[in-house]
Amino acid sequence: MHPSELILSHLDALYHAVTSAVTAGNAAEWGKLGQNAKGDQVKWFDLAADQAVCAYLEQHFPSPVLLLSEEGDPRSFGRGEPEWTLVLDPVDGSENFSRGLAPAGMAVALIPAGLPVAVDTVEYALVGSLYRSQVWQAARGHGAWRDGQPMRPSSISQLGAAMINFDLTGAAIQPAAARVLAQTRSARSFGAATIALVAVADGGLEAYVDLRRQLTPENFLAPGLIIREAGGVITNAQGETLPPLQAMTDCYSLIAAANPALHAELLQQLRQDLA
Repeated sequence: MHPSELILSHLDALYHAVTSAVTAGNAAEWGKLGQNAKGDQVKWFDLAADQAVCAYLEQHFPSPVLLLSEEGDPRSFGRGEPEWTLVLDPVDGSENFSRGLAPAGMAVALIPAGLPVAVDTVEYALVGSLYRSQVWQAARGHGAWRDGQPMRPSSISQLGAAMINFDLTGAAIQPAAARVLAQTRSARSFGAATIALVAVADGGLEAYVDLRRQLTPENFLAPGLIIREAGGVITNAQGETLPPLQAMTDCYSLIAAANPALHAELLQQLRQDLA
């Protein structure tokens, strides 16, 4: 088995471990829970997923890793110095999941140890749906796949023909954002950034826009590589490369699009309100 296939197979096994943990448990098993590093209320399935990942990394992952997750401080697994940094979002779309609504997902990004933690340095990525047994994967320089099949983003490059995910919860709607919403063919708000972002990669959506500065790295590192390897574009709200993170609580705005032409049109429409 090629090394890339081996790593991706372990990420897939991690996904299945998380899915099993969050679909088999219940809140009564966990008792009263506190808050995570971002100040969000910890839910039982967050801890169940985190526990499943930790067990897998300790018992099965082929290399020592440093785990970065919103559920706790950095943790090391395996013997010896970490060879990888693994950035985990165990349950993205937790509000959806707590209500039995789709979508919700799990995301994991793998970065060589010692490199800055950024979209530019992610070597392997996986996003998995917690409802549909659907998996998106990418390996840097080798492409991106949905359920094992190569994927490409949409070729639609005109805003008026595009379906866009716009996350606006908890933020005032800026005039330029309102103009984009008025011009687009259709707008969505998935409530799960990881799933919405990989939908840009596989052609389900033409773009994803979040201007609230509320996204944290575990939300977009894995989807970022998947989008790029599929042929799409992902940047910050000014059209610049997303910078390396300093902490898991760093917050970002971002724009992802299926192709450079649509990305440029979105930036042009939004720029006056982003200055």
